[in-house]
Amino acid sequence: MRQKIVEGFPIIKTARRYFSEFIVWKVTGRVLLVSLGLIIAMSLPGYGQSGTVGEDFDIPAQALSTALLNFGAQANLSLMVREKDTDDKISKTLVGHMSPHEALTRLLAGSRLGFEYIDRKTIVISRDLYQPQNNGKITRKNKTVTRPPDNNNAPRATIDEVVVTALRRRSNMQKVPVAVSVLNPTLIREDRIYNLQDVGTRVPGLTVENFSLGQPTIHVRGIGSNDDGAALDNSIVMFIDDVYVGRITAINLNYFDLERIEIIRGPQGTLYGKNAIGGAINITSNPPTDHLVGVAEVTLGNYNRIDTRAILSGPLVADKILGRLAFQSRKRDGWQRSLFLPGVKQNNQNTWSGRGKLRFILSERLQIELDGDYNRDNLGSTGRIPVASRVPVRLLGPDGLPNGKTALPTTIFKNLGGSARLAINSDRGFTHRTIWGLSSRISREGNYGRLLSITAYRKTKFDWLEDSTGLPSSLTDQKVDSHVRERHSQFSQEFRWISPGNTRLTYVMGLYYLFEHTHRIESFIFPKGKATTDQDNRTNSFAAFGQATYGLSAQLKFTVGGRLTYEHKKLDQQNILNGDQFILLENFTMTNEGDWTDFSPDFILSWQQTESIMWYASISRGYKSGGFQGSPATRELARRTIGPETVWNYEIGYKSQWLNNRFRLNLVGFYSDYRDLQVVQFKTEGNFGVFQTSNAASAKLRGVEIEFALKPSSGLEFFGSYAYLRATYNKFHDLAGRDFTGNTLRQAPRNSLYLALRYEHPFRDGRFRFRLDYRYQGKSFREPDNSITIQPAFDLVDSSIAYTSADNHWEATLWAKNLLDREYITHLYVLGGNDYALFGTPRTYGLTMTFNF
Repeated sequence: MRQKIVEGFPIIKTARRYFSEFIVWKVTGRVLLVSLGLIIAMSLPGYGQSGTVGEDFDIPAQALSTALLNFGAQANLSLMVREKDTDDKISKTLVGHMSPHEALTRLLAGSRLGFEYIDRKTIVISRDLYQPQNNGKITRKNKTVTRPPDNNNAPRATIDEVVVTALRRRSNMQKVPVAVSVLNPTLIREDRIYNLQDVGTRVPGLTVENFSLGQPTIHVRGIGSNDDGAALDNSIVMFIDDVYVGRITAINLNYFDLERIEIIRGPQGTLYGKNAIGGAINITSNPPTDHLVGVAEVTLGNYNRIDTRAILSGPLVADKILGRLAFQSRKRDGWQRSLFLPGVKQNNQNTWSGRGKLRFILSERLQIELDGDYNRDNLGSTGRIPVASRVPVRLLGPDGLPNGKTALPTTIFKNLGGSARLAINSDRGFTHRTIWGLSSRISREGNYGRLLSITAYRKTKFDWLEDSTGLPSSLTDQKVDSHVRERHSQFSQEFRWISPGNTRLTYVMGLYYLFEHTHRIESFIFPKGKATTDQDNRTNSFAAFGQATYGLSAQLKFTVGGRLTYEHKKLDQQNILNGDQFILLENFTMTNEGDWTDFSPDFILSWQQTESIMWYASISRGYKSGGFQGSPATRELARRTIGPETVWNYEIGYKSQWLNNRFRLNLVGFYSDYRDLQVVQFKTEGNFGVFQTSNAASAKLRGVEIEFALKPSSGLEFFGSYAYLRATYNKFHDLAGRDFTGNTLRQAPRNSLYLALRYEHPFRDGRFRFRLDYRYQGKSFREPDNSITIQPAFDLVDSSIAYTSADNHWEATLWAKNLLDREYITHLYVLGGNDYALFGTPRTYGLTMTFNF
């Protein structure tokens, strides 16, 4: 029985392996043991305590409404404030040990808001209460109210409240009837989350893999997109500051200066539009502040890492114009060598990003914000590694001609002494990418609510070359390089009307327009020829949407919404063959056109059982537009229209907080019925194959997702998530007639787990922090044929130790990612009947110094 338990739960099975390696790894092991000793020592009563009566506050500069939610949680107080009083106001950083009265006074400084206690646990905040303060007393018109003494018996350890905009208005996450996960600034900064892959292993149901930097495959609950043709779309949409990013090559994986990252799971068509059939990722960057804020940061690490970051924000014209500038640079040598490319270090990093914002405050009700961002990536090769072989390749003799012998790619790799850190590719690849965008937000507020106009233009230039088989040209001529040149531009316009939030009936409605132009040229380069597919697509999309919530009673609410979408695509495409005919088999030139119309509704019933417990049930329909296959081998495949895919999703959720807000537990169970699921396959033919995209008849998804946070004492916090997923084709015969009914969808691990420990405590006039993260992703499949191309499970451990000065002006952090130096696969694909892999980054570590002013 004991053996079955160990084999059935991955974290138990790996714990014994981790323990032995933890002892062997001397340097890091000693540091961690010392850190754990400090935690135990500092937890003893009286250690490091200043004796000051009050609470420990840690609230970053952010939107005032969010800061007040954090204050209420950390002070264990209830706040009453009108939404319009806090809109577009930014708080200052609040860190330290102080009374709630002093903390709130600092938090509201410069906001022209005042406050008063109406009982020992409730505070009213209002513009009407704004008056000078003296000697701990609050003057309200002609009335003086003395604040109550601090309640020292109140619990001082509470989990932070989280604000989301998942339903297009700012709300407490625990009050929003939708499955949403939030990565706040603290988690983003402390876990060094810089890209989507870092996000994926920390959110239940989300997996992210990268065929290349500019071609991520993003899946939520097993639903995602793998056809990167110019006329097909993602199943998971991304929004950056409310701007839709429609192309995978245009998704910026370099995150910095963020207020939060929201991952909304399940179909989100009503408010997030076409193609949000699997979910949406909503990224919000930090706004300009009304006071001067500055950050400078430098990181030094192994593989010659040098990262820099700088932020400057504040008023340009007092109370009229606010500005913010942010910059980030990340450079690191590659960790992989190639036997046939001496001196070349593959899998390096070299990125540069910048963002600027201007906010014009024309009046209390009218504001205009202009945003601009720029990103540049210059990367080298990412050596592909053969990991499973079924079809041998032809070998060459010393004269460069076939010698009549064959060998499996894995045998060649092994005989040459290859490993994850020593590739055998002889062709040098690269990734060059530039992304930039401009957007404007015009916000007008009145008694009718808020009118919002969002106008945006984005452009991407992507150039990528890679040796797809990772085999040396001197040993075999059955190999191929992939070269992609893509240009993408988009223009979007959204008008949104958001009703006031303090009425029985609330609603959001709007109009949306999107134009996309994608020109993708993909070449397959063989030793004796080249095959090129050229696709130029234009998309016009129009939508009208709305969602309304009505309070049936004080606890019961009903929400109904819908989105009507019309879309037209026109694709000009051609195949050009020169020499060997593999992957692309025919020359042709043609034009395809198609249009689609869809209406996607959603229905939600929510019950606020108590102030801390909410139940909800939802039914929603999702839609992903049709299109035309990428890289079609023949004219017949090119002329086929790929139909839209749809889903009906059924969800039951439970959100709760317990133990005086020390423990948060959120659960959701779901069942999804997909129709005409778009599936791309690489069908093996000889030593290569052809791409085939078709509509699977149906697929069923069912699963459970759990998220929790526990704060048993001040400074100590445990949190994490677990997801169980069963995603199978209910009925699927591919174009060749093969039956994959009952097989598991690609990139849909049955189990995923994330656990984290965070401890912070006053230490020598500052604050000491220790963090430990564990991430596990179960086995998954990369093809509908589950007998091949199986990606193994993997687990990772990250850790950091930090010290922050008492005045919060500087912080030093020692960190390590992939602490136990695990060798794991981040992407797996089949080519010519053989499996090739990209491996994840080995252990990296470094020192980060951050300076705030």
